[in-house]
Amino acid sequence: MIILKSAAESGLGAVNDRGDMVGYYEDRDRPGVEQIFVRDPKGHFTTVPGHPGAVYTEVLDITNRGELVGFYYQTDADLAAGISHGFRRGGDGRETAIEVPGAKATAPFHSNDRGQIVWLYLVGDSPYGHGFVWDAGEVEKVDVPGAIDTALFGINNRRQTVGVYVNADPHGTTTPLDAPGASPTMGGTQLSGINDRGQLAGTASDDRGRTTAVLYERGRFTTLAGPGATFTRALDINSRGQAVGDYGAKPAQP
Repeated sequence: MIILKSAAESGLGAVNDRGDMVGYYEDRDRPGVEQIFVRDPKGHFTTVPGHPGAVYTEVLDITNRGELVGFYYQTDADLAAGISHGFRRGGDGRETAIEVPGAKATAPFHSNDRGQIVWLYLVGDSPYGHGFVWDAGEVEKVDVPGAIDTALFGINNRRQTVGVYVNADPHGTTTPLDAPGASPTMGGTQLSGINDRGQLAGTASDDRGRTTAVLYERGRFTTLAGPGATFTRALDINSRGQAVGDYGAKPAQP
């Protein structure tokens, strides 16, 4: 359990193989304002600035080289319209833009050690997303056949990806791999992390709306739940099998 004493709320989004973690917190003295932090293996916390001039920045991954991956909204108008831009920030603070040509919004989630980055992008006014793999400026667009919505959440160094899709039938979200007891009508199973050993991390929701973290390895699921929590999420897993996420008594924000 990782707790910031001054935080009213906090969560972890990713962990690299060294044990560096990236997450967010909301300070008790500044309610409603989220801050980004990196925690090193010794337990030291460093607050990370957002994208220069942006009204909102979210960092979702930290690579083994210490690079940060995320997205931002430059203006309040962009935030209201859902127009986001992706970035990768190196240790020297320099950023590389991660954009899908023609997209209204680009949102990177995870990167592997080869610099390949995944998540989703939006086009026009459609609420449905499309998956992508960004590789040195080249973009491969990924849509599950027959799906109206696709998102890739994780990618390992073997270029294996995990994610979710929404069937053309609007009655639920599903993935090719579901945890026992997961209800497609309540969100089903959402896999968000994959390591080089093929271990998977994600979230499963049952028909009562309860959400638990799940880990998958060699055909078997293991469930995890935070103490007293109504939702628990596993968002990433490194090659040492360490998983990170968040938990609480109310639904988590995506």
